[in-house]
Formats: sequence, C-alpha cells, structure tokens
Amino acid sequence: MSKKIKDTEFLTLTANLRAKEAKMLTRDKMERMLTEPNFADAARVLTDCGYEDMGEMNSAQINEALGRHLARAIEEFYSVVPEKSIAEMFRLKYEYHNAKVIIKNAGLSENGRRLLSPCGRTEISEIIRVYESEEPENVNKTFAEAIVEAKETLARTGNPQLSDFVLDKAYFAELLAFAKASRSEFIGDYARLLVDSANLRSTVRALLIDRRELLEKALIAGGTVDVDVFINTVQSREDVVALFTNSVFEKAAQAPSMTSFELEVDNTLTELLSRTKLIGFGPEPALAYLASLETEIMTIRIILTGKLIGIAPELLRERLRDSYV
Repeated sequence: MSKKIKDTEFLTLTANLRAKEAKMLTRDKMERMLTEPNFADAARVLTDCGYEDMGEMNSAQINEALGRHLARAIEEFYSVVPEKSIAEMFRLKYEYHNAKVIIKNAGLSENGRRLLSPCGRTEISEIIRVYESEEPENVNKTFAEAIVEAKETLARTGNPQLSDFVLDKAYFAELLAFAKASRSEFIGDYARLLVDSANLRSTVRALLIDRRELLEKALIAGGTVDVDVFINTVQSREDVVALFTNSVFEKAAQAPSMTSFELEVDNTLTELLSRTKLIGFGPEPALAYLASLETEIMTIRIILTGKLIGIAPELLRERLRDSYV
C-alpha cells in the first residue's frame, strides 16, 4: 500500500504553480481575444500566457501547438510532483484517446495521425504494436487488454461506439486506481465526480437519440451514483433532473440543450477546483492546476478556431467555459 500523501511535500510545487496561475488565461484576456479585430491579434494575446505565437497558423497547426504546450506542461509537472499518480491521471485520457484513433483507423492513417495527442504515457509505436500483434510487453496490462477487446468489438459489431465503450470503462478503472493510489480524499472524490459526469453525459445522450438500451454498455462503475440507479430509475430527462437534484450537477441536469449541458458539466468541475485556491499547499492545488490548464486549452481552441472561420464573438462567448483564475 502506498503511503499517504503529506501536504508539506507539495509546499515548493504549490508555490511554483501559484506563480504559473498568474499567467493563465483570465476572463479579461478571453474577452480581449474575442474583441480583437483580426485572428492574428487575438492569437498574440496568448503570448503573455506563455504560448507560442499562433497568429499565422491554420486550424491543424493550432491543435498541434496546443498539444505541444500541454505535453510540455504535463512532462514538467511529472518531473517535480511528489506523487506521480496525479500526473499519470491526466496522461490516461490522452492515451486512451490515441487508442481510439488507432483502432478506428485500422492502424494509423495519415488523417488519423493528425488526431493523435502527445500527452499520453505510452509511445504511439507501442500502442500500434499492441493493436497489430496483441503483445502487451512494455504496455500497461489493463490498457493493452482494452485495446485488444475494443479491436475485437469493432470487428465483430462494426460499431465504433461500442468499441469506445470498452476503452472508456478501462480508462475510468485506471483513473480510479490512480486516485486510490494517491491516498488523497480530494483526488478520490474528484475522480468519482468525473465518473458521475461521464455517466450523466452518456445518459443524456442516450435519451436524446432514444437509445436507452445503450446505457448498460456505456455506464461506468465507481461514481457517487451507482450504475444500477441509472439503469433502473432513469427513463426520461425528468428522471435525470430528479436524480441530480441537490447535487453538484443539478444545473447540468437541467440544461435545455446538449451545448449548454456540456458547458454546465465543465463549469461545475471548474468551480469545484476553484475551491482549492483556499488551500495553502498540498495535492489539491496540484491537481487543480493541471485540470484547469486542460480547460484553458479547450477555451483557446474554441476562440482561435472560431475566429479563424469567422464565428461572431457573441456566439463564441456562449461556448466559453468558466475561468479558473
């Protein structure tokens, strides 16, 4: 059993992260980006936040630049964080994303390569090797087995959504294991809320397309709301609202559209992380920094790609997540 994290082990790291937070994208800077008359000027606002100048980039280049920025941040964080499981938690989603890309592209096509993330813990070549040979050497066992099962599921059913469900279940199983390994109550609670948010998303989407039978395959165990509760009690959006009344996801459950629903889910998680600002030092601010950086990059992608294709500022503004800083 791993030792319990001591808050004092994070004293220096927390101080460094607080300094980095001072350079993060604030709501005022978002507004500057939205109101700049042209794309290049909007992109250059980000140089004050430590990003490379993306003023001459196209959409694909922007995605690559943002991926590099996040990968460097995670790598730097990993090199100094006292509890490595916190950084590994954030690498997982990109690793499983890469597996989805490879499986759906039957290996790795040129188009698929552009969708890959540099932020995972496993080299792309290793994921491809598991996909092609089903040999799990040098690859996490849970991850390798999920790749093989997802590949077989897609071959058997021809349904990429069912293949994704396999990988999603393995991803959250690993996420919860890392959270448990951290022996931090806050990190454990946050991981369970991530499971809740995924199950809430799956339920709302299944109801929206009138495919409730997908729930049993899509739902993830380990959240604060038991899977059986979703399956046995949710028949309509009204049931979803009732299930999450008086919970942190109450506003999300009541959202009238998928766009506003996704926004409210993300804002709920950001609001929870913002509470760590009152904590002087410890694992909580460390986790909050990485999670908030991910949200910041999502926001930047929305603004820059939107301005690049000429979406009106008021429409972009409606899609923006709350700022951590």
